[in-house]
Amino acid sequence: MKKNLSAIMIAIIAVMAITISCKHPQPDELIIGTWKVDTIMSENVDTSMVSMAQLQQALAMQQQVYFVIHENGQMDLVSPFGAKTANWEMNNDSLILRATFIDNKQVSEIQFDEITAESLVLVEKSKSGIFTTMYKKQ
Repeated sequence: MKKNLSAIMIAIIAVMAITISCKHPQPDELIIGTWKVDTIMSENVDTSMVSMAQLQQALAMQQQVYFVIHENGQMDLVSPFGAKTANWEMNNDSLILRATFIDNKQVSEIQFDEITAESLVLVEKSKSGIFTTMYKKQ
């Protein structure tokens, strides 16, 4: 009887060890770090809504923006217009990052299409077209 009980305990411990070692990081863990734009792709651009010169200028500006997401629940957004700090939370199921900016309490929700340890993919659909931005972790 003791042999069977020992074998069962060893099996339970082994299953627990395998379960713990196979745990995949959640999106809110993967998103911690510094993220910079790698590539921006556009499709179905409506040039009656925005000129190509305006679009190129906006995309060039977006290439200069980066953000740092800290484990403590804060994030820094750095752009040519300056830096802003926000408190963030992530919905791991919907991949929506909710940022509340500290200075003006404005809330932004960003729904990512993909979050991995090395990249973020954001697809934005607007009246002027579809824009896919790929961020790389620095």
